[in-house]
Amino acid sequence: MNMKKAAFGITILFVLLITSGCNNGGNAQENFTESYSGSFQSGSIVTDTNDDGFPANSAELEGSSTFGPVTIQSLNEFTLGDSPIGDCLEGHLEFTLVRGNFVKRFEDSGDLLLGTWNEGISCFDSNTNTSETTQTGVFSGGTGQFVNASGRIRIKFASTFLANNGQQGFSFGGSDGMGNGVIE
Repeated sequence: MNMKKAAFGITILFVLLITSGCNNGGNAQENFTESYSGSFQSGSIVTDTNDDGFPANSAELEGSSTFGPVTIQSLNEFTLGDSPIGDCLEGHLEFTLVRGNFVKRFEDSGDLLLGTWNEGISCFDSNTNTSETTQTGVFSGGTGQFVNASGRIRIKFASTFLANNGQQGFSFGGSDGMGNGVIE
């Protein structure tokens, strides 16, 4: 009888260990973090999906992540808010995300992790030509170990503009930041 109880206890422990890394739907979860830096520039005019005269910015970034060295391409279109929601300091221009997407490539495996940005606020200081941006989004698949990836991601980054749409008619500069999320 004691042998059956021991076997039952080991079975329960095994099930708990397997499911502790899963969500309620039984999908494995992995915490994800990254830090990165790189450059950005205005995209093609066809990336102006809201017809405000300003295209999206295309970023080329490199850094480190939970899965090793990572390169990131991101395309983000922001627009100057008609009625700011007050997330920026007084005197800073508040831009809201229109749409955005990203591709992360992990050097060690060559796997891709894809996603979409759902929300974002960028606070631009025209005196210093700098901005602070926060974006949230979701993972939407990929290749290799990320074929059916889902989950959420949040990034925060700082940018320095060497050229901006308001003065030069195009944007160009550098960014650095960090991100975290959960991959399911």
